[in-house]
Amino acid sequence: IRRWIGSITNTSDTTDPPPDECPASTQSAAPSIVAHFSNLELAYNTPVGEANKRRTASYYEKARQAYNDIDPIVPGVSGPPSHLISLRRREVDRILSYWKRGDQSHRAIVVMCDASTRKVLSEAREMILGPLDYSADVEAERGVWIPEWNMVPEEDMHITVALPWWWHTRREGDQELSREMAARFRQTLLMEFHYPFQIELERFVLLGGKILVALWRCVGERKTEDGTIIYDRHGESVDPFVKLREEIVRCFTTESLDNRLQPITYQSHRSKLTQSSNEKYNSSNKNTTTCNTVLPASQQEEIDRRHTITHKTPGFNTSKNKADGFIHTTLCRLPLQCLSSRDVDLSPIHRLCREASATFGGHRMVVSRYRFLESMGEGGESNPCVNPIFDEYIDAPRRCKVEIDGDVAVEDGMGGVVNSSVGGLQMKENYRATIGPGRNFV
Repeated sequence: IRRWIGSITNTSDTTDPPPDECPASTQSAAPSIVAHFSNLELAYNTPVGEANKRRTASYYEKARQAYNDIDPIVPGVSGPPSHLISLRRREVDRILSYWKRGDQSHRAIVVMCDASTRKVLSEAREMILGPLDYSADVEAERGVWIPEWNMVPEEDMHITVALPWWWHTRREGDQELSREMAARFRQTLLMEFHYPFQIELERFVLLGGKILVALWRCVGERKTEDGTIIYDRHGESVDPFVKLREEIVRCFTTESLDNRLQPITYQSHRSKLTQSSNEKYNSSNKNTTTCNTVLPASQQEEIDRRHTITHKTPGFNTSKNKADGFIHTTLCRLPLQCLSSRDVDLSPIHRLCREASATFGGHRMVVSRYRFLESMGEGGESNPCVNPIFDEYIDAPRRCKVEIDGDVAVEDGMGGVVNSSVGGLQMKENYRATIGPGRNFV
């Protein structure tokens, strides 16, 4: 009887099991659609539908790993309260380590979430993390501790597009370098015609059991048999996010065909500085001979393949050297090593992530404006928007069509158009200096 009562109790406690809660042997033997799509390789011209299949497979695998492969029980910190407080203060020092050094910065290209999207993400985050009864007070004894820097403020919620430069020591001329990189990114948008596009919220996941993220997919255009145009996740057009990241990486790491545009990477910038210093040294010591060390070709190629932007940009180059199209918004980071003085069960958090995905999934946002930032880490690990030392907003070019009567139809990024001759002509003048007159008009 006791065994029967216990089985009923256990069943009632798991009324909402995850779809993958079965033995590993069963999972490996069962047919898997996700395993098929996880082998898809994303390229420059991959359609939206195919790219979303790869994204969905990657998201599903990350969610399954977070729940099945990681123990949901986070052990509490034993010992006196002073020991827990010491660990938390040490964690704060780690989070702000770059900021406290004062000589480091990194650059990022992000898309800021609009007001309605921020409201949705903030509401979902509150629902998911509510059971933790969290506090930002280092000396808090109840609930769990989440430092304020690990909770991205609502006004700073963003989607990371690319990371051109990771953390590096600031030097003279960094401000001019940031302007040059922002101009290169703007030129990439205009010359390759990266028009506004839509993305759609797919799910919430506690990555690695400690990082709460919102995951997105792209929306594209497709036609039905009767010619009706539909915008959904199965679009037949080229995936705009994959294409954009490919173009950014190419424009920052390779030389243009006419040699007018040189790479803007840490390696190329350092080579220029070394060459400049060598020229100054040689000019002041004309009678002395210098010996410049040249790396073998194999080593040079190996270095060229290790640009920061290629392995730090999300979704571009994974651990398996394959792009998975990862699009995310970081919402919170849990400091597991000093979370609480008691054991914390994160199983309810995983369940709430699935419920929030079902509730808020499908929310859409238009990507039409980008932000180029250089930050020194004052906002912690996931928020470059706090007091950046370089900050520039860059609008995506709008798709325009000149009618026979001279009117200009400008797309609004939602599949509709805004007829405005004055606005279209003004837009034409704004782009003239970069891409030439009228090249953005069809």
